[in-house]
This record gives sequence, C-alpha cells and structure tokens, in this order.
Amino acid sequence: MFPSKKSRIIPIKPSRELKPKSISEKTIFNSLKYFMTTLQFLGILPQSNTNKSITEMHFEWISWRILYTLILITCLIFAVGCCFMHWVMHGSTILQIGNGVFYGGSLVTMILYLRLAMQWSKLMKSWCNIDKLMHINYGYPKCLDKRINIFTCIFLSLGLADYILSVCSRLETLYALYGKNTTAKIYYNDTFPQFFVYIPYTIPSGIFCTIMTLHSSLSWALNDLFIIITSCAIALRFQQIYCRISLKMQKHKGNCVLFWKEIREDYDRLASFCKELDEHLSPIILLSFFLNIFFLLIQLYHSLEKIALIVRKVYFIFSFVYLIFKTSIVSLYAAWINDESKSPTTILNSVDSSYYNVEISRLLVQISFDKTTLTGCKMFSVKRGIILSVASAIVTYELVLIQFSQANLYDIDS
Repeated sequence: MFPSKKSRIIPIKPSRELKPKSISEKTIFNSLKYFMTTLQFLGILPQSNTNKSITEMHFEWISWRILYTLILITCLIFAVGCCFMHWVMHGSTILQIGNGVFYGGSLVTMILYLRLAMQWSKLMKSWCNIDKLMHINYGYPKCLDKRINIFTCIFLSLGLADYILSVCSRLETLYALYGKNTTAKIYYNDTFPQFFVYIPYTIPSGIFCTIMTLHSSLSWALNDLFIIITSCAIALRFQQIYCRISLKMQKHKGNCVLFWKEIREDYDRLASFCKELDEHLSPIILLSFFLNIFFLLIQLYHSLEKIALIVRKVYFIFSFVYLIFKTSIVSLYAAWINDESKSPTTILNSVDSSYYNVEISRLLVQISFDKTTLTGCKMFSVKRGIILSVASAIVTYELVLIQFSQANLYDIDS
C-alpha cells in the first residue's frame, strides 16, 4: 500500500489483440468516477456529468451541485462566525480554538475545491490525453483503481470512526457528571456552546450541529485522500518510465536514439503536467499539512492531562494514531512523485559509452535540474525528508505550548 521501490509495474507491451476501444476507455477519468461521486456527496469539487464522459464533464454555476456546495459553505461560515463571537464574548481556550480551526478548515477546503472545480475539466482533459499517449507503450497502471478504492474505504471508515469515538467520549464525560440525567439538550449545550449561546436548542439545531461536525470530519479526511490519489497516479506513471528504461537496458538494446527521444518526451510531458497540477493543488497541500500538524499539537497538549475515563482514553489513542497515519501517508505519497521522477538517474549515469547519445544527455540534465515535486504554495517542497521536518516542528511547537500552559498555571496560582 505504501510507495516502495520494490513494487514495480511491468510495462504492458503493445499487442495486436488489444482493441483500440479498450485502450481509449482506460483513463484517469474512469478511475476517479466513484471517488468523484463521494466528493460530490459532501459538496466537494462540484462538476456536472462526472459519470458520463470526459468531453461532457464541465463546470456550471447554475446547477444543483453548486447550490448544494454554496449552502454548505454558508452553514460553515455561520459555524466559524459563532466560534469567533464566542471567543470575543467569553474568551478562548485551546479546545475552543481547535473547534474554530476545525470548522474553518472545512470552510477553506470547500472554497479551495470550488476554485479547483472551475479548472478541473480542463485539467482532466490534459491528464486523459497523457494517458492515451502512454497507453500503447506503457499500458495503464493496473493497481491504480485498486489503490483508489482501498484508500477511499480506509479514509472514510477512519474519519467516521473518529467522529463516533469523539461523540462516545463526550457522552461518557457527561454521564460521569450528570449520571442518568444526561439528555440530548445537555450534550449539545455542553459540546457546542459556541452555537447554543446564541440560538436555543431544538431538534433541527441539534441535527445541524451533527451534520456540520460530521461533514467537517469527512471533508478533512477526503482532502488528504485527494492528495494521496493524485500523487499516486502521477508517481505510477513516472515508475512506468523507469521500468521501461530498465527493461530496455536489461535486453542490451539501449542504443536506439528514437527510443531515448520517446522516453524524454514522455518524461517531459509528465513533468510539465506535474507542474500544472501543482499550481492547482498547492493551496490544498498547504491546508492539509496545516490542519494535520495543528491537531497533532492539540492532541499532544491534551496528553499532558490525566485521563481516567476508558472511552476517552481509547478516543485519544485512536485520534492520535489516526493523525500520525494521515500526516505520514500524505507526506510519503506526495513525496513519491519526486522519488520516482529521480529514479531513472541511476540507470542513465551507468549507461555504456557506446550507447550514450544526445537524447540521454538531455534527459539526464532535465531529471537532475528540473524540480518535479508537489509544493505547499511554493513555501516547501514535498520530498521524503519532509516527515523529519514535520516531526521537528511538532516537537518545537509542543514545547512552546507546554511552557505557555505552565505560565498560565503560574499566573492563576499567584
């Protein structure tokens, strides 16, 4: 499941038995159909005709999908506004700041994907054209559809489990305080004070809070999943180029200039598209890293407290492991693009002098100097070493939080 150099895709050789129709049908558009349906269920990336064909898919402002997305954005603006007003009127704690960032992150996610939706059909057409050009010599990555389905199930299940455990943990805490007198009104008033200070508790308002919280949990998970899937699809294409070069060199047929020219053009095509993709994905990547690191800090801060209740302990452990898992796997898969784009360098540097030609030289120069990687709004490049950078940043800011909490405790005692 994790990106690895050992899991190589054997390129599919051109075959006369392979029908042109089957070649043209296998594109990234078909692989993302069910995932796109999941996104649109949450109002993310609203596109029309996503289940038909790439030529029919388009973005239009006057549609029920856009209306659904705008309603969710309006509700999230209301939620963030209530959190802000609660900070102003009643002060703020780390937990309340976390709630505001939680709903604010979901709001920014919806806005960023609405912005992406305006260019998504154009981006997908470029991606499908690359797939069609590479099908004949490389085939379509067989494991891509399987990876997408597995990761979608895993992330949706983990996001839902995290929400259910948070509810159970809150109910356990309230039951320890109020016993059998715990009611739905007490639960909602205590869990969402930023809302019910301004509006009375009713069943519709309770349902609204539940929907917004569940939506924010799942949209956060799907934002990370979107980065993983797109990174995986591009990385597998770079991996196919490496496999084709390796196979050619094993057969000692690497002296064909036309072959190396074709390889260089395929590589350049992928590298150019990766830069185009990064222009659209970089704000989403920055948001993903910010949210994951922020809530890791919050969880580490809460680890300083003594937790006596069993369900709350289970929720804390699960949530902490879940955050580490998401942060790590997003970092690894986003960095996988850079790893695979650099992998042909080893073979190209060891090419026999009798095979060496101008196309190999141009390809080697491009791989060495071209930065094929995803970024977070050009602030950082997502490479494999970013995991250590994230870990060091978490440790640094956690120490600041600990000192801050100790200073506040000293002020209260004095």
